[in-house]
Amino acid sequence: MDHTCGRTYDGAMPPRPSTTLFEDAIDIPLWLERDRIAPFAARVARDRDIAAKVAATAPVELVRGWWTHLSHDSERMLGVRLQRARRLVVVAMLALGVVAGTGVAGAAFHYDGSRPINVVTLLATLVVAQTALLALSLLLLPSRPGFGLRAVQELLESINPGALAASMFRRIGGVPRDVAELFGWHPARADASGRFAKWQILAWAQTAALGFNVAAIVTAFSLIAFTDLAFGWSTTLTLDPQRAHAIAATIAAPWQAIVPSAVPDLALVERSQFFRLDGARALDVGASRTLAGWWSFTVLAIVTYGLLPRLAFLAVCVVRLRAATRALLIEDARVTALLDRMTAPSIETAAERPEDARPASPLPNASPHRDIVGTARAVVWGGAVDPANADAQARRRLGIGVRLVVEAGGGKTLADDRDAIDAIGAGGDGPIVVFTRAWEPPLLEFADFLAAMRERVGRAVSIVVAPIAEEGGALDETQRQTWARAVDGVADPLTYLEAGVT
Repeated sequence: MDHTCGRTYDGAMPPRPSTTLFEDAIDIPLWLERDRIAPFAARVARDRDIAAKVAATAPVELVRGWWTHLSHDSERMLGVRLQRARRLVVVAMLALGVVAGTGVAGAAFHYDGSRPINVVTLLATLVVAQTALLALSLLLLPSRPGFGLRAVQELLESINPGALAASMFRRIGGVPRDVAELFGWHPARADASGRFAKWQILAWAQTAALGFNVAAIVTAFSLIAFTDLAFGWSTTLTLDPQRAHAIAATIAAPWQAIVPSAVPDLALVERSQFFRLDGARALDVGASRTLAGWWSFTVLAIVTYGLLPRLAFLAVCVVRLRAATRALLIEDARVTALLDRMTAPSIETAAERPEDARPASPLPNASPHRDIVGTARAVVWGGAVDPANADAQARRRLGIGVRLVVEAGGGKTLADDRDAIDAIGAGGDGPIVVFTRAWEPPLLEFADFLAAMRERVGRAVSIVVAPIAEEGGALDETQRQTWARAVDGVADPLTYLEAGVT
């Protein structure tokens, strides 16, 4: 039985825990971070064995299936607590929207019998203002804005209702530093965490807007049903009844064929212009009934230009949020390392040559991850190991053989490094193992080398950074953390650290 970080694996499949995709996207990478202290050989054996039992090939389903095979107390996981906090925030934002919608609609439809409700003011409050706010929300969508748009996004992000939701979430959820960036969106971030944060905050904002519109419509219907309302129109602009009627007909175009009675005719428009109304302080019963003809037009305008766009945008946010949550799980270097271990072949490390083995559960070609099969390519950075010994090191540490070895860094020139990258790029498929000295701090030139190599080999190759301790022993905790921070700083989900714990 393998004991790791509060979970156990005994080869039998436990009952599937009812975890959500969000919970798994939070819990799995954090658990894998702690799991790094386990012996590498044990991790490979465990993960390869589980992969053979998982009836899935897509990366997300493969990882989640792996997770179900590790017995655990899901109620103690961070993801469960954060998921509950997310649901509370959704309820809170919906309630906030309902309160705001009820208040604004109550004020907009207020009628005391002395003066009709101004349709122009009503539409400006409940339709035009919402359309403008929705248009501003769309400005938050570009992930790589120019300088001017970025400044606008930063302003909008601070006043967006979703920012209030994010602040509320951080308070009630007790969000730890490890995942705090998921709920503090900055428009310039375009990685998986940035995309998740953006769509989460937008979804919360649209939830409040949906509650606002539903409450506004319900309030309008309640006032129309239980009170006697009268409508009119007035504006300081020079607008004759014919022109006003044309504008109203244009606004009503979406529902004109379905509900023709909700389109005000020219007679009603002429009769309801304020200066044409009787000069009495209170409208007579006949005039009030005539002017009530605007009610269906105003309600359908709110539904068409307020409720439906918000509902559609919320649906887009929900779909994109789920996609971002999947990316949050799979575009993580720790999960990449897991997938590589799950799809690694069984290679006899004592053999002189690597076996021609197949992965237990290969990923489909459409996956962004490449299977670790056959042999790898290796880069020896700064003379970390003897190039002639690179194959043995890769077999012992990663269970794979090395067919191509190049040297870079240290006393090499930039031209030498570029030649090494070209040789690696032309060396075929398979992962790339970068051996480096664990006792030397990672420098910027190392990060630049990784970035240049990534650009050369593309986005479908795993790059495994393998620091080598003195005399080939295990890394101490300071070295491991130092290199873990350096590799994380590369911000490449397919580049990960393997400390070589054997």
